Amino acid sequence: MKTFFEPETVAVIGVSARNDNLSRAIVRNLIEFDFKGIIYLVGPKGGVQFGRRIYRSVVDIPDRIDLAIILTPASTLPELMEQLGEKGVKHAVVESAGFREYGKEGKAIEEEMVNVAKRYGIRFIGPNCIGVINNHNGLCVPFTPFKNVYKKGGVTVISQSGGVGMSYLNALASEAIGLRCFAAIGNKIDVDENDLIEYFLSDDLTEIIVLYLEGISDGKRLMKLAMTAKKPILVHKSNTGKLGSHIAASHTASLSSDDAVVDAALRQCGIARFYKPEQLVNYLKSLPLPRIKGNKLVVISRSGGHAVISTDECERHGFTLAQLPEPFFREIEKHFRAKVIALQNPLDLGDLFDMDVYKKIIERTLREDTVDGVVFLHTFVSQTEGAKSRELIEQVADISMKVGKPLTICVETENSESASLKRDVSHPIFTVVEDAINSLALSRDFGMGYIEPAQPPELDVDFKIAQDIISICEKENRDPMLDEAMAIFKAYGLPTLPAKIAKTEDEAAFLAKELGYPVVMKVVAPQVSHKTDLGGVQLNLKTEEGVRNAWKEICNSISCACPSAQIEGIMIQPMAKTGPELILGGKEDRNFGPCILVGVGGIFVEIFKQASTRIAPFSKNAAFDMINSLSVAPILNGARGQKPYDVDSLVDSLLRICRLKLDFPQIAEFDANPVRVRPKGEGCVVLDARIILTR
Repeated sequence: MKTFFEPETVAVIGVSARNDNLSRAIVRNLIEFDFKGIIYLVGPKGGVQFGRRIYRSVVDIPDRIDLAIILTPASTLPELMEQLGEKGVKHAVVESAGFREYGKEGKAIEEEMVNVAKRYGIRFIGPNCIGVINNHNGLCVPFTPFKNVYKKGGVTVISQSGGVGMSYLNALASEAIGLRCFAAIGNKIDVDENDLIEYFLSDDLTEIIVLYLEGISDGKRLMKLAMTAKKPILVHKSNTGKLGSHIAASHTASLSSDDAVVDAALRQCGIARFYKPEQLVNYLKSLPLPRIKGNKLVVISRSGGHAVISTDECERHGFTLAQLPEPFFREIEKHFRAKVIALQNPLDLGDLFDMDVYKKIIERTLREDTVDGVVFLHTFVSQTEGAKSRELIEQVADISMKVGKPLTICVETENSESASLKRDVSHPIFTVVEDAINSLALSRDFGMGYIEPAQPPELDVDFKIAQDIISICEKENRDPMLDEAMAIFKAYGLPTLPAKIAKTEDEAAFLAKELGYPVVMKVVAPQVSHKTDLGGVQLNLKTEEGVRNAWKEICNSISCACPSAQIEGIMIQPMAKTGPELILGGKEDRNFGPCILVGVGGIFVEIFKQASTRIAPFSKNAAFDMINSLSVAPILNGARGQKPYDVDSLVDSLLRICRLKLDFPQIAEFDANPVRVRPKGEGCVVLDARIILTR
């Protein structure tokens, strides 16, 4: 990957004398950024541009070419790749468009280009991208004109979209945040985001990696890279998509949409997700500061109004105002002129005009044991206090780094002065109170979802029973029916109710009496997935007459709603005791592999859409975290003096379905819904089950 960003010789292919030739902009950018290497121009008509000869073919260049930048019609790419191969060029950036995104014809050209590149061992970025930038050596090859306005620094941006990537570059430039490298990867047919992440994680000059992705190439590899990364990775993942209007085969598929899985995976491996440039800027400003280790803040302000705004923001982000000792306040009062302001936190220092005293107050505050971070809201007029304010900001910034506690500085002054401070001061400068406090919250919460890679849980399960049932279903090219799904869950140690299958109405009456009233009746039919919706479930039946009537109603309802359904029988179960209902489920995600969820269950599961997802495997602590993140968690844990429910049994069941999914990759999706939770010490019980196999 290094050659893409550290080439000594670059060939720009597609240059002509036409005024609208985009490849000329690539050459112009290399000159504008003072590229330190050698630039060669290539175009079929030859000629001269920028005082340089245009070679008719890359093969004609007498020098070694490290990196080729290609912007020609898509149809020319297979032949050009052939020429690169003959020349011995091993790296290219293909900015041309018109490939798979253009239809079948473009896809055929793309496949031919890829085959040629593989034959010669050529790695390439793109196609359909705007290129790469190395802000430290002057390599800048986008086909749109750029100005060399970027501060040198440690932020590397990798973007699937050139336009979105440029918006991030604009944000970095306007906030004077230092850029290391930029790569627009477009269709990412060859080099993808994971290849570049792996490279920049080992790059000494890269401090933070920022990504914009519409699709993730290899979720498992991304998670593996992130879990071992010692640098922050920030991702804007768009193209979240919505489920189709059809009813999903399982509740799990409905709740665990692709984006829910992406969100869980990113959080699980320590990648922070953002959604807009403002949030990205706050991350980039906060992460270089000392990491905040708690929630206790002190706000120091020259404006009472800004102090009030900051208090609201602190509360909104879960911060508290730290308690400061009375002697500290008394010491500050000695420097006041009118003594008309009652000191508290926030510290309103509107009656104080001595910058040296400000410095002492900020340093003393940062060193207080009860303080985790400080927000300094500094309002001033540059003409009268500009020089002293700049000196103060630089001094307190140094103190913050030495003490090891974050200090966010928010200035209220003229725009030109704010811009100058951002450009000249190494410490992050904010101009909006809300952003200053939000940045601390982002720093505090960064990586909170990280967990160590976990091994599959060691549990006592009956693998063979589950395997035999699944093998039969695979041979018959069908999914497990209700009784089979319940048997698989039972084999893996999930608690289930006694259940028997009735083939006739008389048998149903007999079995109901044998199991004991009240009972539940559920249709068993391979074509019926959502039984309740089709009238295939009858609850709380207390008499033989009720059972017989329920038999007729279930059969009639299924016949009307799903005439093709083959009713194999009706399951009879004892009616379970009341308690909270949850759903435990899992599915095979095409990108991240096995994922498991727990959520608020029952017949309204799709309406509430309240679930927590993790990529398998995960630890016991992660299972507890999943349950505690649900809105029903306070009830499970005994809210308002009520007796707590058996969360331990839920955790055990969650780990068992995790093991089931890992043992049987051919299970596409499954759920246990509802899982009725009993009081602490009494366990939980699976009341219904659904398993969908991959076919």
